[in-house]
Amino acid sequence: MIIYWPQKQGVELNLHVSNLFKKVYIKLHSSLYNKTAHILSIDIVNSYFKQELFKIILLELEILILDIIELDIDIQDISRLNHKLLIDLVVKSMISCQNMFKLNLRNIYLNPAGQLLSHKRIFLEHRLLLQSVLAYLIFGTSGDPANIYLFPKDQIPAKHVEILLDNLVIQIADIVFYELINSTKSTLKLFDLLKVHNICRTTYVSARSVATFRNNLVWYNYSNFYFKQPRIIYNNRYQVWIFSNKGLHCQYIYASREDELKLLSHAQFVIIVLLELQDFLAPKLQNLILLIGKLWIYLVRYVISNSLKVLLKSISIVIRSR
Repeated sequence: MIIYWPQKQGVELNLHVSNLFKKVYIKLHSSLYNKTAHILSIDIVNSYFKQELFKIILLELEILILDIIELDIDIQDISRLNHKLLIDLVVKSMISCQNMFKLNLRNIYLNPAGQLLSHKRIFLEHRLLLQSVLAYLIFGTSGDPANIYLFPKDQIPAKHVEILLDNLVIQIADIVFYELINSTKSTLKLFDLLKVHNICRTTYVSARSVATFRNNLVWYNYSNFYFKQPRIIYNNRYQVWIFSNKGLHCQYIYASREDELKLLSHAQFVIIVLLELQDFLAPKLQNLILLIGKLWIYLVRYVISNSLKVLLKSISIVIRSR
């Protein structure tokens, strides 16, 4: 039986929101190991640090929701302020994380116009990442008129809202720790930071392993931003992260993303053009290759067949002559 999310504000919505947050808190006691081939910045830290970071983000999100309700901000204001709200959520989560684990890091300031890929990713996906979640949790399904996810009007499954909340918590945690990693330029200092505060996974017990992880993370983020993300946007898909009993998983869901095509950089737009060329040329090249293959097979068979005929005829002539 499909349970649908409430349509408007009221006691029913408050009960659903309360149960949803309880459900996510319970999930944090299961495995938090990344079970995918995708790389997250939090893969380098142990389960305890992940769990506490996720709790911090959930708490900051609850505070943000209560502030929005208290200030009587409507959905139009959230839409206009969503980018700033997300930046504020990341910064507050980062500060709370530093205070809790006594991470004395300097020069951490999340600039919306910054050059880090985490900033650029926020700029591209901030509406899918936060706005829809705030709309469902505060206003119900009636607060999301954009119909981004192609569900029937006012029939948004509660499981869908749960997936979006899981995704928000995991991705915010990834952005927060990515910022912390980049605040420490030296690999040795980063290794000391992880070791001194006892937050590093046992897999990364040397400066070399930390350096390898850091380099792989940088390369993955670049390839993901410039090659994978344009393809996902062009295909109207959205990658979401979810909690499960076996660990962290990711999957793709449909999301209308036509507006985000306008926000792609020139390099990302080139990928879109290449995809267009691929869609246009690939079938024709495939047919051409098949035609050449058939022609080649015919020619080979023809040559072999005639060669055998000539050979057999020669043998026959030799036998007769004897």
